[in-house]
Amino acid sequence: MSISMTLDGKEDQWIVIQHKTFINWANEQLIQGNRSVENLAQDLCDGVKLVALVESLQFKKIGKVYSKPTSKIQMLHNVSLALRAVADDNVKLVNIGTDDIVDGNLKLILGLLWHLIIRYQISSNKAKAPPKKLMLQWFQNVLSGLAISNFTSHWSNGIALHALLDFCKPGLSPNWRKLSPNDRIQNCRQAIQLAKDHLSVPKVISAEDFCSPDLDELSAMTYLSYFIRKNSPGYYGTLNWICKQLKTTNISNLTTDWNDGYYLCALVVSVGGEVKGWPKIDRKK
Repeated sequence: MSISMTLDGKEDQWIVIQHKTFINWANEQLIQGNRSVENLAQDLCDGVKLVALVESLQFKKIGKVYSKPTSKIQMLHNVSLALRAVADDNVKLVNIGTDDIVDGNLKLILGLLWHLIIRYQISSNKAKAPPKKLMLQWFQNVLSGLAISNFTSHWSNGIALHALLDFCKPGLSPNWRKLSPNDRIQNCRQAIQLAKDHLSVPKVISAEDFCSPDLDELSAMTYLSYFIRKNSPGYYGTLNWICKQLKTTNISNLTTDWNDGYYLCALVVSVGGEVKGWPKIDRKK
């Protein structure tokens, strides 16, 4: 059964888009195990693929699963195994129980998938600020020439997406400033394809959905998160920008190379700030 057949109004189109996006995201995680899902409400209800999804995210086996459950008790066991594993990994599951998954409650299943995306794709459990705020601040910083204050309408004409591509890989979309905001679908389609071909960003969302007025921010954040996580195009784009700004090739990461604060001071100075004692700073202190 198509998800769209279960909905009764335009107000629910965001669920259609989110459902498709989360299906594509889940399939990206399941691809190594040669599994896939087509409908989250139907395909996760027995817990088999849900366990496989959690195991792919945690890179470990989480327990013995009934591979071909024949009763609701066995399905509940499988689902409980998966939910317990993610709860033990600091994933907050509010109002999501085993019965909700087995009974195919789509909205709660989408909520579960979103919690998985936040924890394993967007943010580690070490982050103190909300993931949405962190993502938005990063995009505002690297796309400072554009007004970016949300994950829906400010991306829907595809121009910000092209600008992001050109930041991650300079020259990939050099004419993004000349794009017409009226060519929404064409702009988004081209950008999503360029991201797939040149940056290995999977097409978890279609151009039509990305530029849709019904796009929900969770779907957009899921796609855009591929640009900002560790070892992503945005990660290396930031690293390359810093190296160019500081005229150095000695910085290879955004973690340990910054522990002594030296490069942070250098970066502050490079953009016009002042650091007391610079450049005669003792890196050992």
